[in-house]
Amino acid sequence: MSLAALPVAASLAACHDKSTTSVDAIPLDGFTTAVLRQEDADELTLGKLSSFLETSCDDSDALAAMFSGLGADGTLALTEAVGDHVGLTHRASDAESKLARKTLGQLKRSLGAASKKWELGYARRFGADLVEAAAYPDPASLYYQLGNRNESLAYLLYDASGASDELILGAADKMDRIQRQAAAAGYPHDWAWNGRPRFLPGMVEEADEDWAHDIPTIIMHDLGAHGRASYKFFTGDDGRVEYWVGEHVYDGDLSGIAAALDSASTTTDFMTIDRQACANVAAFGIEAMAHRKDFGVKRVKHGKRGVEGAQSLEHILEAYMDSLIVSYATGGWEYPGTYTLTTATGQKIPNSPWFNHISLDVILGVIGRDGRAMIHLRTAVNNAELNSLPPGSDEEDLTIFADYWAEVEGGTTNAIGTGGIRGAANPDYRFAQAWTDLANKPASELAELAQQCVSDAFDNAAVCDSSTLIDLLKDDTSLWRNGDDNTDEKRRAIRNAAYSSYMRRMLWAADAAGLNGYQDPDSGHTLDSYSTATVQDPDGTYRLITPQEYEHLSDEEKKRANTELEMLADTPGCMGDAVGEVKNSFDQQFQERYP
Repeated sequence: MSLAALPVAASLAACHDKSTTSVDAIPLDGFTTAVLRQEDADELTLGKLSSFLETSCDDSDALAAMFSGLGADGTLALTEAVGDHVGLTHRASDAESKLARKTLGQLKRSLGAASKKWELGYARRFGADLVEAAAYPDPASLYYQLGNRNESLAYLLYDASGASDELILGAADKMDRIQRQAAAAGYPHDWAWNGRPRFLPGMVEEADEDWAHDIPTIIMHDLGAHGRASYKFFTGDDGRVEYWVGEHVYDGDLSGIAAALDSASTTTDFMTIDRQACANVAAFGIEAMAHRKDFGVKRVKHGKRGVEGAQSLEHILEAYMDSLIVSYATGGWEYPGTYTLTTATGQKIPNSPWFNHISLDVILGVIGRDGRAMIHLRTAVNNAELNSLPPGSDEEDLTIFADYWAEVEGGTTNAIGTGGIRGAANPDYRFAQAWTDLANKPASELAELAQQCVSDAFDNAAVCDSSTLIDLLKDDTSLWRNGDDNTDEKRRAIRNAAYSSYMRRMLWAADAAGLNGYQDPDSGHTLDSYSTATVQDPDGTYRLITPQEYEHLSDEEKKRANTELEMLADTPGCMGDAVGEVKNSFDQQFQERYP
């Protein structure tokens, strides 16, 4: 049942008699028009508040003055007073409920505008005061009531994309202080509100219902939408990654902490000016997430535990693709942190995160259960393979390069195929097949599949179950019709398909670096006998088709081009003496990783 469908209470004891009252004239108990900075302290009504917020939407000075006058406790109390008219706990007409919902939306947007008008320090204090006043109401306040106002806090911070970074950072800092002090004392803080929900369930999107009642998850989503705030939150205290990513038990799901971790470690401006701090958050965050007791495919709850954060986790790995490659290729066990990474071709990349490949297996297992996340990671891996061999490389570089990427292909296929479960007795080969099949597709088809995966999945869902993607792929390739009932045959089919697409990408990478035999005019090798995989230039010479040109071929032409590209890749005179080493590397490294 949708949270918005909670039954309406029959009791009208706390309600005004509105049978003859215009909804605009419904009073907000305990408030006067002084709240709106007006000289006459008349009774404040729902209509007056809504009208003021509407006419002041472009007047940030007026809004800043209003919320400053209310203070954090008054802001929470006013939100609650408006929320009482949504109709979840008291009977309300459709018109009254509609106006209350509209006014709540105006309040949130207006607070966001005010927070951007305030001085940075004031906005940060206001955010902290909101959390403090909600959790521990001050008996000396004009707006004091028994119990907390956590529901109002949850609403004001839910989807607070219009708020300033400083207001969100202030709220996150205060939440962190309250929660970690309570956890250290052995009594984790309870962020629930008193009694039944009064209005929040009627104000959240259905897709967010799993987490929109949990204040820590809400604030983590806010950090995910505010890169500056998330960067400052996680880099300002080393213990926050360990606690919030690895230890805190969320009453919601893991989508919020995954989004916050993504934002803190990949926001472009901060990766540029403070890459080491961002990389450190990524390294320790991935490690902490992988070791959560409630994260991973073997711990999946109702098929979704952890998968709701898959797209955020994928984005982190995509941002630090070189670290993923080297971590799998070298297979080290080092403790997570940052270091100067050396790529397969000798390029030095300082301040790069180290990912333990065992932890990567767990993360990739979860990523592989979200169709869009799998497509995005496959796209990034394909692009990296095509562009990782720089001009000026030689055949020795090509051999090392191929060895690295064979490890990566085997490692990623194993992790996605087994869900990152070491020693999995019954791996689900559908996911490995999907990963391998996606490797065969050009970027345009991958983008189209990602869009189809969205539209064919359930409405408003943040997660696209990989089963949706698998259904889209099944009719598109013979790979799905090979070895349906035979594990060994299925393995061979996956391995052969992976090798074929891998060699095409190696061929293109070698071509871009000028290493293929036909590119040497003295070699005697030409491309004249290949029709679909080549392009004739105006001077009459032939060159290899580019990945971009390949995308524009028809499906039938792509099949012919694939055959020719695979023949070329296996031709000794094409990639030179390195071709034998490339094949040996793949056979050894891929099968070692994906036996």
